[in-house]
Amino acid sequence: MSPGISQPSGRVDGRPRVDRRPGVMSHTLRLLATLAVALASAWTVTASPVAAATTPNCLATQLSIRIVDWQGAAGSRIADVFLVNTSFVTCVVRNYPRVQLVDRHGIVLINGSAASTTAGLHTLQPLGFLRSEVSASNYCGGTATAPVTLAFRLQGSLGRVVAMPRSSADTSGVPPCLGAPGSAGHIAMHAWHT
Repeated sequence: MSPGISQPSGRVDGRPRVDRRPGVMSHTLRLLATLAVALASAWTVTASPVAAATTPNCLATQLSIRIVDWQGAAGSRIADVFLVNTSFVTCVVRNYPRVQLVDRHGIVLINGSAASTTAGLHTLQPLGFLRSEVSASNYCGGTATAPVTLAFRLQGSLGRVVAMPRSSADTSGVPPCLGAPGSAGHIAMHAWHT
């Protein structure tokens, strides 16, 4: 016989009768409270890996970038770029990858700063998109082979995305040389935005 439950005595429906005496009732409540705490502890341990799961980083193979337009401004060339998550998986992209001005053969004409590992993140749903602007200035190297475009090297080993140029003959992104021949150029981008 369990504490707090008495055996049916002459009951027709066969259900047990609850013993409502104060000592027996408090013992039953203590057992239920202990059981609830044990179940809550077990649930917390089971649920923590699910809570710790995060959206994965976008790989270069999941992304497509297109140069929408180049504009000129005071010796600089500014590209409007459009990034799309072409995969079927939600992923995150970090602001400020390493941006590079590259020619047809992938030769780096101007190399930007290393990709950020701490900048803000953007969650991209499948077919989600972001925009940015990239500014390049002072290219004092040799003749670039068309098309000239941009490459975006993601942080760590996530890969490199080469942007689709405006056309196969486009060199409008090559900025003029404003310094001595062979002097370093500069390239930078704004944060990704919608």
